[in-house]
Amino acid sequence: MINASPFYSLDDAITFARQLWFNESSIQSWLDAFSGRRILNLAIRYAPGSMMKELNQWDRMYRAKFGFQFITSTNTWCSLEILDEVKSRHENSLVVELDIAAREEFNLIEHGLDRLWDRMSRENIQKESEEPGEVVPDSLDGEDVVPSDSSNGEGADDTKASTLSYDLNLTPEENEYPYTGMSPEERNAWHLAVWATRYLKP
Repeated sequence: MINASPFYSLDDAITFARQLWFNESSIQSWLDAFSGRRILNLAIRYAPGSMMKELNQWDRMYRAKFGFQFITSTNTWCSLEILDEVKSRHENSLVVELDIAAREEFNLIEHGLDRLWDRMSRENIQKESEEPGEVVPDSLDGEDVVPSDSSNGEGADDTKASTLSYDLNLTPEENEYPYTGMSPEERNAWHLAVWATRYLKP
């Protein structure tokens, strides 16, 4: 996707990602992507105490049978739905389950691209609204120039606000997408966002 970028619409990005995922990616690439997910572990975190042990058990049984992580696009806080799903899919053959897992993984990829594109679009609109109008130097008269020591102090206030909103203990990327309070899924989305801000152009 990096080589094919920039993408000028969300549909273009998703269409290219779908072609790449289903028609050009190897099974090993799928398995590598699956290995980065811990969906059942997250579901266990949200599950009531009476369900945690059972989810743990099915997690081990699923990985023992298929050799890869259970993948679903069901929200991780829907623990009961995920438990029913892993029980049902455990009965599948390896070929059938691999196909289902690949489709579920792409659902997650598509959802991530959709959220990311929406965020980037909103940020671009905000940046455009904050950009000052073009100034033609030759058109400025002496009385139109605002002295640097203006009594209203607007320039100083803007500088102060900018300084206060920037944490010097963080990298520029962390200031834009801070880790504070993020879940593991949100951190993955953050990393995807860093990539996309360089290569996707809504």
